[in-house]
Amino acid sequence: MDLHRETRYAADPTTVFAMLTSESFIRKRAQAAHAIRYDVTVESFGAGARSRTHQSLPAEVPDFVRRLVGECIELDEVITWGEAGPDASRSGELRVDIANAPVTMRGTIQLIPEAGGTATRQIVDAELKASVPLIGKKIEEAAAPAVIAGLDGMEELGRSWLSGNR
Repeated sequence: MDLHRETRYAADPTTVFAMLTSESFIRKRAQAAHAIRYDVTVESFGAGARSRTHQSLPAEVPDFVRRLVGECIELDEVITWGEAGPDASRSGELRVDIANAPVTMRGTIQLIPEAGGTATRQIVDAELKASVPLIGKKIEEAAAPAVIAGLDGMEELGRSWLSGNR
């Protein structure tokens, strides 16, 4: 299942990148997602960065999915960012794996300057894939609202963070 999400922030791409690669911001994302446990690491390399987040989340999914994953969803997220372009734009590779289910998400995140470089449009394009014979599509449809809610939560939290509520 293909997912596309666009978010606009009232900050330049450099500031948005700094937020998205801040361990404090990523921890707040995990807390906002009601993670039972989480571990966050961010490492810089050259002009890029890689964030890794492991979260144990309550399995708020339909019963047929809960039978596969149990009471908790173990989610691993890795975002690998490349260096900034001349206009401060930036692209990243997104990988999400659910350890206790055959569900993955692969995609890209782009930060694109707008309004003369004073604002940023974040674009997430990803494919959510459940590799379960016969019911994979149903699992993808069941998981999509949670993924979208997570992206919406990141947008809300990001706007709050950028306005100084850290």
